[in-house]
Amino acid sequence: MIELKYLEPTSPFYRDKDIRDAYIEDDGSGLPLLRFHSLDAVPGINAAFTTRYGGVSTGYLSELNLGCSRGDVPENVWMNYRRVMQRFGGSLADVVMTHQVHKTHLVKASRELTLGDALERKVRDTDGLYTDEPGLILSATFADCVPVFLADGQGKCIALLHSGWKGTAGRIAERGVEAMCAMGSAPERITAVIGPCISGDRYEFDAQGAEVFRTVFRENECSAIITRIDAAHSLVDLPAAVWYTLVSAGVRQENIHFSGLCTVENQEHLFSHRATGGRRGNMNAFVRICR
Repeated sequence: MIELKYLEPTSPFYRDKDIRDAYIEDDGSGLPLLRFHSLDAVPGINAAFTTRYGGVSTGYLSELNLGCSRGDVPENVWMNYRRVMQRFGGSLADVVMTHQVHKTHLVKASRELTLGDALERKVRDTDGLYTDEPGLILSATFADCVPVFLADGQGKCIALLHSGWKGTAGRIAERGVEAMCAMGSAPERITAVIGPCISGDRYEFDAQGAEVFRTVFRENECSAIITRIDAAHSLVDLPAAVWYTLVSAGVRQENIHFSGLCTVENQEHLFSHRATGGRRGNMNAFVRICR
């Protein structure tokens, strides 16, 4: 039985916000998935996030490493992906994967970009995917950075974003909303989930680097995003920054949800780069339109 530690943030920013949207779905297969109440409520949407459990990787990569560049045996990684697809539903021939470079470029997913039988990642230099094509599975990989799920309230289109600190400062979430609108959605119709990631209480930044956010966000927003520790260090709350970006893009506040899970606080169950000094595997987010 996985016992997750949900955040109990002291920041007033989180008051009256939904910060426990994630839950464990365990079907007894040995491969539990994180699901999200708010996305479950969107018609025709299947979304999930993996944990460390249910794969064949060993050592510091155990068990369900989905990262191809973490030092794992390639056969183990692809076996892990196949296991996830059996659990999630679908096949690797349905999956379009990001190729993350910590920027803000998005690509519209299509059948021509799926992994296919050769398990070839065809997307390059891309931190976000979007589609209105049913059956395609969008996937991105994480181990502290912020997963952002976007789903049209009528199930017409979806987006999945990898929002690291550079992508967050570059307002990739706003670009995701724009992509959704180009497919016929509207900001007020979008449900957004900010998935498991490093929390603001755990993400220490050098003070100079934190100032980058002051050039992007308003002063009142920065009071929630940046907490000065001392002259040389600050804490940066990436989920809060993503929330402000989504609101600025027109997403309704009541439609933005937080998983409530910090990867550092849950490093026993979730991979965390910061907590392990980089000796870790990767988790993935998956989302598709089922109709």
